[in-house]
Amino acid sequence: MIFWEAYMEWEPMKQRYVKESTMNAYKFIAYKHLLPFFGELPAERIDKKTVQKFVDMKQDSGLAKKTVKDCIIVLKMVVRFVEEEHGIPVVDRWNIVFPSNNIEAGRKLERYSQADFKRIMETALENPSPRNLAILITLTTGLRIGEVCALQFCDIDLERKVIHVSKTIERLYCTEMIPGRKGRTKLIISTTKTLSSNREIPIMRSVYPLVKKFAAIARPEYYVATMSEKPTEPRTFRNHYRDFILHKVGLKECIKFHGLRHTFASILIENKVDVKTVSSILGHSDISTTMNVYVHPTEDMKRDAINGALKRAFKGTL
Repeated sequence: MIFWEAYMEWEPMKQRYVKESTMNAYKFIAYKHLLPFFGELPAERIDKKTVQKFVDMKQDSGLAKKTVKDCIIVLKMVVRFVEEEHGIPVVDRWNIVFPSNNIEAGRKLERYSQADFKRIMETALENPSPRNLAILITLTTGLRIGEVCALQFCDIDLERKVIHVSKTIERLYCTEMIPGRKGRTKLIISTTKTLSSNREIPIMRSVYPLVKKFAAIARPEYYVATMSEKPTEPRTFRNHYRDFILHKVGLKECIKFHGLRHTFASILIENKVDVKTVSSILGHSDISTTMNVYVHPTEDMKRDAINGALKRAFKGTL
């Protein structure tokens, strides 16, 4: 059974059990990467050598390691479907070799300094608007862009001073991404990324008065970033954020919007907030994600650790 036929059977079956956004990600991977390479090959004969060739080719082209790994996940699901549904023995343990993390090291976490954090926050407070309030909330809660764009005033509990994060907004392809056909897109609001992403986050004390002021003149169904019944989409909000950082705040560099989340988490970690608490606020499903991304000792932390430990060990005689 050739891979193309197997995928066409697998897709409608899988679609019944996963979120629309997840299925669209699978489709994108299949039409963009898997079908052009594996499409005409017998699914049951896809061996390690063939898969390794695919991985090497994609990485040489500059595709991110995570995306290549996602490709392998989808490939395995389709191949296993062939065995489970058609009883055809397949090879699905390929033990693919990826470059070591040491080779890939060097990608710096994009974030603002604590001084920039303060400057952004002060500028947003001094220039109140729905979109600036959304930036302020992101900076002080670590929300993802889809989560803050989907945030409504009914999600804010003013009495308890918390934000309930339960949904996200994103733009998805609504037609198959077949080569040569331009896919249309649609904006959808769906549940959060994972069960852990459904969470409550306290509102920062200095931000609360502004949230309360906007909530007083908004209907519960209004979106925070627009103060209307119609939400803004992430792409539009990113454009406003960039303009705000460069022209209102006056910073020389505007990092990606996701850098606000990185900044928030990094500052918490640097100021001795325990990792489990940070992980819960961010909505990570696994604390190891928080550890791997944000827990990196600074030079000052390493210097203090060495000097402090040795001083205690030798009771101040060194």
